[in-house]
Amino acid sequence: MALLNKFINDELPLAFLWLILGLFAGLVYAVEMVGLDGSMTLLSPERARSLHISQMLYGFFPLILSLLPFALFQKEGVLSETAIGHLRRYFVVWNLFLLTMTMALLFGNIRGLPFYDFPYQLNFLLAFSGLFYLLALVDALRRYEKRPLWVNVSLVAVIAAPIALVVLMNPDYGQVEQTLVGPHGDNTLGMSFTLIPIYYLLIKLVATQEFKPRWHWLWIVPLAGYALSLIIRNFFHSLSYSEEWFFQYLTLLYLPLLWVWLRDAGVSFKTNPYLILSIGAFIFVDLQGNFLFIPEIRALIHRNDLVVGHAHIAMGLGVAFMALAILHHLLPNLFRRVYAVIWTVLMALMALVLTIAGIIEAGGFSGVVEPFLSLRAFIGALLVGMVLWITYERLRFRLDSPLKFYHLSGFLSDAGGGVILILGGAALFPLLGFSFSGTYEYIVFAFMIGTGLMHWYGIHSDPHRFAELSASVRVLCASVFAALYMAGAMDGIALLVAFYDGLFALFYWLVLRGKE
Repeated sequence: MALLNKFINDELPLAFLWLILGLFAGLVYAVEMVGLDGSMTLLSPERARSLHISQMLYGFFPLILSLLPFALFQKEGVLSETAIGHLRRYFVVWNLFLLTMTMALLFGNIRGLPFYDFPYQLNFLLAFSGLFYLLALVDALRRYEKRPLWVNVSLVAVIAAPIALVVLMNPDYGQVEQTLVGPHGDNTLGMSFTLIPIYYLLIKLVATQEFKPRWHWLWIVPLAGYALSLIIRNFFHSLSYSEEWFFQYLTLLYLPLLWVWLRDAGVSFKTNPYLILSIGAFIFVDLQGNFLFIPEIRALIHRNDLVVGHAHIAMGLGVAFMALAILHHLLPNLFRRVYAVIWTVLMALMALVLTIAGIIEAGGFSGVVEPFLSLRAFIGALLVGMVLWITYERLRFRLDSPLKFYHLSGFLSDAGGGVILILGGAALFPLLGFSFSGTYEYIVFAFMIGTGLMHWYGIHSDPHRFAELSASVRVLCASVFAALYMAGAMDGIALLVAFYDGLFALFYWLVLRGKE
């Protein structure tokens, strides 16, 4: 297996965790909109929505999308083990950011922003991860006799990105806080332009024939328009609706450009279905976005509290399928064409029902919103189920010994139970008759997940060593919980934990130890 293919195959399980978590948070939010009371859990509506959006924007998809230059490096024969080592460190720090971000959002550290809701300080962790990404990039660049233009552009972008991240996301003077009101057609133009170089690199990656881009004026004119809009907005006056409308409509020039690039590269649905569907979603959103800029239509669609299908198609298909196009190129047997079709159908249906619900809420025509919200939640559940199935296909393993069954039960009970308790312990403990302070219990739940992860590693390597480690941790915790119960410092939950952990450890030591 090629270097990058093996790397991403190894990293997929943890990356899938962030994708599943983000989709699950969106599903919880969807169910809460139709009546589920999540106030007693960490996934209250505002936290669920924030976690869903943040994981979609900073989790699985950007991580995979960042591998695009290295997929091209591998194709051109300049990718080395050294670069892969730096990429592993980059993934470690980014995953640490995602874990910290998730916990911050779950425990209520949110800012109420639409696209960037986690604490500002975490941007420095993202910038730190970029250092290893830069080292990996430089290692590959050194192996070119003459660096292509796209390589130099990628280098500049990687150097500038951490600086821009820290500056633009600043809560006092950053751009995020300054662009929350109004149509912002010029910002739409800018965001659309950032996708064009990525599409160029993706087309170059999957091209079936020599690809030389043409018709450069179709991206130069929108870029010049975006620069002009920034000058007007920042140095002269706020843009009028008509001015923003003009800059928004410059995005239409991207459509013939992408068509010419695909034709020249010989890329088709058979070549890479995810890329074709991503570009199709981009075209749809471009046309739809410009259509929605008509004042009368915009007033109708946006005069409601619901997110219409525009954003779901843009992110859930357009940007998401950019990343999946890379995975299809590297791991075609896992990311098959059928999943691209199912995903597209589900996202299109979700966008449709959200749009209808939004028009009803805005008073466009009479009707009841709740059935459409229930349908949205059902579609979301199907999407989560499909991703779980893909994850299962990647993770499935042979349970060919009693010790592996032992580890699997430990993983499901401790890691799975720990996640359930972190999210809903405040609601579950009173139902079981136990007190819940909402402080130290979360640390205990985190230890449960850690113990479960020991069992996960025991399934895949050195089962007896990890069984010994997990059993030792269990009896140590069990003795402390038993002592606290007997001293009257904790209620019956301590006795229950001590009994469970002690019994689990003794089963290994008395029954399974020494057996193959």
